[in-house]
Amino acid sequence: MRNPMKNSRGDASSDPTITHLAAVETHKQHASMDDRIWRQLPEDCIDRILARQPLPTIFRFRSVCKRWNSFIFSDAFFCLQSEITSRPHSFLLCTHGRVACIYSFISQQWHFLALPKINLPITIAPVSVVSASESLLCYGNLVAECTTLFVSNPFTKTLRNLPAMQRIRLIHKVSMTADPSTNSYKIMVAGEDKDPFTNPHTYNLSTEIYHSVSDSWTMAGCPPPEAKFGSADPGVWCSAVFYCITELPYGVVAFDLNREQWEEVRAPMPSCLSSPSLLEHRGRLLMVGRVYHSQGVSYKTESIPEVESIRIWELQSGERDQWVEIQKMPTNLCMEFMKSVKPYTPIVCVGVENLICLATHLSPQVLVHDLSNEQWHWLPRDPLFPKCRNFYLLGFSLKPRLDTQP
Repeated sequence: MRNPMKNSRGDASSDPTITHLAAVETHKQHASMDDRIWRQLPEDCIDRILARQPLPTIFRFRSVCKRWNSFIFSDAFFCLQSEITSRPHSFLLCTHGRVACIYSFISQQWHFLALPKINLPITIAPVSVVSASESLLCYGNLVAECTTLFVSNPFTKTLRNLPAMQRIRLIHKVSMTADPSTNSYKIMVAGEDKDPFTNPHTYNLSTEIYHSVSDSWTMAGCPPPEAKFGSADPGVWCSAVFYCITELPYGVVAFDLNREQWEEVRAPMPSCLSSPSLLEHRGRLLMVGRVYHSQGVSYKTESIPEVESIRIWELQSGERDQWVEIQKMPTNLCMEFMKSVKPYTPIVCVGVENLICLATHLSPQVLVHDLSNEQWHWLPRDPLFPKCRNFYLLGFSLKPRLDTQP
């Protein structure tokens, strides 16, 4: 039997998009299959079986025969994939550069993912991943002046250069929300509006929305003047509303996509909170953050070191909105996760369906909390640590699909 991991011409492992693939069947499993059964299956039935395989397996199947190799990137195959609505999400970790890694909860392995190369003029600042939705990634720059965004499906290596924004020159927050049923998406950008024809030193906060259907930007309501988008939290969509953390002091603001208006969430933030992140779970808005508690003062009037914990809250609406604590990380796991983390180290917190994934650029460990059974577990070691990790580490929930076009 041919070794599926062999790096030869025509083999899936030579594809730069996914270079590390999981084994699907053992030799014993192959030996137990009756070839006559497969020969009798109609061709369209085999095509449907192929379309429902995990993406790493699909890329491996390209080396089986010429027909499969061409079929996988055909319109007929994309149509079959679009019928699958229950394909699970994966966990993506990336920083600046073209290399990222994605963890598949089906194969329980990390895979390298080569991001598309974006050729830009020397005068334009380099871009990196700033947002994700479904199987699409959005690229921009959150540090330098940026007027243009890009959208890509990294699995098909397709790239779309969006038209320039109308007024925003310096991005503070950007988030994309995709609708797989219509193969469309919208991008919300809040940032500084600089008018070079009046006062070049005057900035105003503005909001713009990109509509993929019309390939155009429209202006929306401006963020509240007290909103400070300095938080590392990228924000999250929950029921067509975008929520994000503001600082300092910490707070939450929301952008209603339907009304195209911003408003402040009036729920008081938990005390002694640090590095908060928002995530969505089945229509619920959750927040994960670090909490510091002082043990008091010793008889020598020297402060005793603070005790740190990681907790999860849920926003509950009523006569008065409030954050209610629903989970606390066990002490032993918290100590293990935080042993390499410094006081102001940002923590990547991503909701992937029923899971909460926690990571930092200072450790190869990724800790996962299952909200369905309230269990904690570790993922295998991050293969890109430490060479491809820095302070700008970001995480996203991504659904590997070939049928979605930017």
